[in-house]
Amino acid sequence: MQRKATDERQEPGELSPAQEQVLTALLGGATVTTAAQAAGVDRTTVHRWLRSDFDFQAALNRARRELRDAMSSRLHDAAQRAVQTVCAAVEGGDAKIAIALLKGLGLLDGRAAAIGVDNPSVLRDEVEVAEQEAASDRNLRAMLAL
Repeated sequence: MQRKATDERQEPGELSPAQEQVLTALLGGATVTTAAQAAGVDRTTVHRWLRSDFDFQAALNRARRELRDAMSSRLHDAAQRAVQTVCAAVEGGDAKIAIALLKGLGLLDGRAAAIGVDNPSVLRDEVEVAEQEAASDRNLRAMLAL
């Protein structure tokens, strides 16, 4: 049975138990409807929290960022193991892996790898031009949105 999701918060910024349940479900990949059912609230309540409850939005964003950072860290660890595996294969004389590595690095494509400019003034100018272009693009999009 769904209950009315009144704010059961103790302190400002604190989530109610229902909001905590919805947050956990959403982070686990549940749909809004499923998350609402798990917490015993109506899905329109969850949509309202997502749209206009800034404490809930902030908590969701914080949890998503933490989840993304944890996944990124795990992928970096896996990448280190992958590099070790490739190195061990090359050291063991695996020619297929060695050739794949060289191709992947662009060392067997018959072209020299591009190397950027070595003049700091030119590099600075390129960055300034890119920043000005980005600012102009943002301004144009803002004007078109009016």
